[in-house]
Amino acid sequence: MSKIDLDVILAETDLFRILGLDFDASPDDIRSAYKKLAKQAHPDMFTDAHLKTKAEKAFISISDAFNTLRDPFKRKDYERTLDRVRQAEADAAKAAAKAAESAKAAHSSTAPPASAETPKAQPSPAAAESAAKARQARQEQADLHFQNGKEYEKRNELDEAIREFQEAIRLSNDVAKYHSQLGLALQKKNWGGYAQAEFKVALHFDPTDKLALKHYQPSAGLTIPRSSLGFKLLNMFKSPGQSNRIGDILIKQGHLNKDQLQSALKKQSDEKLMLGEILIRMKYIKPEHLAQALIQQAESLAKDAAENSK
Repeated sequence: MSKIDLDVILAETDLFRILGLDFDASPDDIRSAYKKLAKQAHPDMFTDAHLKTKAEKAFISISDAFNTLRDPFKRKDYERTLDRVRQAEADAAKAAAKAAESAKAAHSSTAPPASAETPKAQPSPAAAESAAKARQARQEQADLHFQNGKEYEKRNELDEAIREFQEAIRLSNDVAKYHSQLGLALQKKNWGGYAQAEFKVALHFDPTDKLALKHYQPSAGLTIPRSSLGFKLLNMFKSPGQSNRIGDILIKQGHLNKDQLQSALKKQSDEKLMLGEILIRMKYIKPEHLAQALIQQAESLAKDAAENSK
């Protein structure tokens, strides 16, 4: 079996390219590509912990691409969005190249003295406008996944809903409603600890998010038993030992380095805030990275609890 490049899949946002397909791929092409890649990227195929974590993320991306492209209606919506994204990216590239040529020509004709510092070329208005269009198209694509997720949730197809919400977050991770709606779907699956993590991330981005405010249960409340996994998850940043453990998880997952962790721990000591909030605020990690670490921490807590009960 040929090796799969997990990094290429994780870096790609085009669903066709994730599956290694052309824009005009047939339904049979899509199924064949999915079966091949899903087998190669399955986490069980990897023994190294770091590669296994990457494989889990790549497997989700492959599944999301397949679930969108196999559905004729979803595919058509995605293709329309993708056309706008590609056109905006092409316009941005042309505008940037034109701006670079103009800056180079201006520099050649009026070369500054050797001691003078050459000013940096500023992006042209056309390039900025094209970049804005590309961002808008990406946001529209995220909104489409979000709406698909809500439709799945109405039909109680929770696994599909969770995948759609996760894809929306992958495309635009700082939208509170994406996280709170994912939290609700996770809660319906009785995955309380994971759901609370998403509600908390939602409130980080929008403290007024009604859905998160309704379902988030702070650790100081009496609605979560202190012996429960959810309480441990919500309280995990409060002691230095737990903070170091969540930091170690983020390092092992490749989202954080040791210098960043030490810097964040110092800031935590000074400001008395939760480590996860500090790491996100310092832009060392993204909210979805924190959610992934919380999930791994939850699994570890559950394993410890099971061993202690023997």
